[in-house]
Amino acid sequence: MKLSIGNSSLELLPGHGVLLEDRTLVVSDVHLGKAAAFQAKGLAVPEGDTEADLTRLLNLSHEVQARRLIINGDLFHSPAGISPRLESLLQQWIEKLGIPVELVIGNHEEKFKRLPDGLNPARIIDCNGFHLVHDPADAPDGVPTICGHWHPVARIADGKRTSLRLPCFLLRHEMLVLPSFGTFTGGRIVEIQKNDRVFVAPGAKITEVPEQLLR
Repeated sequence: MKLSIGNSSLELLPGHGVLLEDRTLVVSDVHLGKAAAFQAKGLAVPEGDTEADLTRLLNLSHEVQARRLIINGDLFHSPAGISPRLESLLQQWIEKLGIPVELVIGNHEEKFKRLPDGLNPARIIDCNGFHLVHDPADAPDGVPTICGHWHPVARIADGKRTSLRLPCFLLRHEMLVLPSFGTFTGGRIVEIQKNDRVFVAPGAKITEVPEQLLR
C-alpha cells in the first residue's frame, strides 16, 4: 500500500517493513539473539529465532528488489546474545544480501561496547525525504519521520466482547511507527489518539483499520 507523509511517499509492506522510492527497505526491532540472552539468564526458551529472522529479512529484500537496507534500531537484543555463531551467521547474511546495510542505533545497541562489522551504524539517517530515528520520542515535529521502538499492536474488535491483536503500522501526524520485525519481540497495544491511522497485514495485503474497530 502506497502512503504519502508530508511531501514524501513510501510503500507499506506485509512483511513488516517499508520501501522508499529509491528502493531502500526499512525495518525495525529485529532483536537478534533474544532467545540466547534469556538462556544466559537461566530461562529455558527455544532457539531458532535469529536464523529464521535473518532468512525472512533476506527473502523480503530480494522480493522487493531492495537496493539498500536500513534497520531502524534494535537489530540486536543484548550483548549477551552476540555469540561467535551469531556473528558468523550475520556476516554470511550480509554477503548473501549483496546490498549496503545501515543500522540506526536503537536503545538496545546503546548497551554495546562494539557492534559486528558491516552495519555502518548511525544515530540518525535522512533518506528520501524521511528522517529515520529509532525512538518516537526523538521524532522532530513537522518532519516526515520513520521510527520503531514501540512494537505497536492494534486491538481490533471482532465481537462485542472479543478482539483480535495484530502487529501494526501507526501513522501519527507525520510520524510512522513500524511494527517489530523479529518473531520473538512481543508488542504494545496502541493507545489511539485523534487522527491516528492504523494499518495491519492479516494476510498478504495491507489494510487500514477503521477507527470504530479499534479498541
